[in-house]
Amino acid sequence: MPESMLKIPEAFTPDAVSKLDAEARGLLKRGEDVHLDGSGLTRLDSLGQAFLAALHADAEHQGKRLVVHGLQSEARERLKTIPDTLAEEKPPEPPPSLFESTGAGAYTLLREWRDIALLLSESLYYSTFGRRKSKTVLRGDTVTQMIRLGSTALPIVLLLSSLIGFTLALQSGLQLSKYGAAIFLADGIGISMITEIGPLMTAVILAGRSGSAITAELATMTVQEEVAALQSMAINPLQFLVLPRFWALTVTQPLLTIASALSGIVAGLLVGLLFFDLSVAAFMNQVQQAVRLEYIWQMLVKSVTFAWLIVLIASVKGLAVRGGADAVGRATTACVVTCIFSIVLFDALFSFIFYL
Repeated sequence: MPESMLKIPEAFTPDAVSKLDAEARGLLKRGEDVHLDGSGLTRLDSLGQAFLAALHADAEHQGKRLVVHGLQSEARERLKTIPDTLAEEKPPEPPPSLFESTGAGAYTLLREWRDIALLLSESLYYSTFGRRKSKTVLRGDTVTQMIRLGSTALPIVLLLSSLIGFTLALQSGLQLSKYGAAIFLADGIGISMITEIGPLMTAVILAGRSGSAITAELATMTVQEEVAALQSMAINPLQFLVLPRFWALTVTQPLLTIASALSGIVAGLLVGLLFFDLSVAAFMNQVQQAVRLEYIWQMLVKSVTFAWLIVLIASVKGLAVRGGADAVGRATTACVVTCIFSIVLFDALFSFIFYL
């Protein structure tokens, strides 16, 4: 507490205001900040508010501060109408402990996954039993989203999958050729591209490309209150905004995964032809023998699951945005990170389930 603190009376009367004003202005003339002790103030009326506001303006004009200490809760509420610089100075709050930070993070994560589960249940309901109730879905919007989110990603999926297949085939072929088993290059490429590389690579590409686009679109609509406008018109944002994207990725991601796996196998075939003297017939026959039907079902299950993770996480992140343009950027970044983490996590779970 400062030594030169002035005592505020229990009530602001004209005489008390005049006396306190003279003392406060004396401190300002000496170039000191004005500190007032309001612990004894029981009620802050309009006269007191006007006096404090005028005194604050004079102190600010002279480059000084006016700080009120010890106000009771009722008087502090009335003081909110005066600039914040009148509020009592408080020591900075200590940073949260590791336990508090961990708990807050876990709570936020559980809340987000709860929202994702609720969104998934509603999407599946309106896609099956409640299909007749989803009347706010625009005709042709699903096809539009399939083109924007799916088919336009085909070139980058084919390019990256081919490069990865080429690299993987070359590295594994070099090791197998040391033992005269270069033909088994076809087995490794076929199985890995269909069960792992194809679904995982396609999902990561779409998470960074389509997931971020979904979050940015929905977040911008939320910030601009377009989502609130839909709700005011009794239009379900889930049906109008989420369902077309949900259906689009559910259809296009398995197709892109198949294309990714085939491009990787073709790249492996080129490696076998160019570096290890394998014939096309021998390579393809080995692939057919190695790849079983259950591997294709595993690829399709993974691709559909990854598609749902991408669209649901992106939608939850976009619709939960609060703030301005900076919040849209943060939500987009969080969407990509969360999607990739979830894809890798579920891929590990699938590996444990399928190959146990």
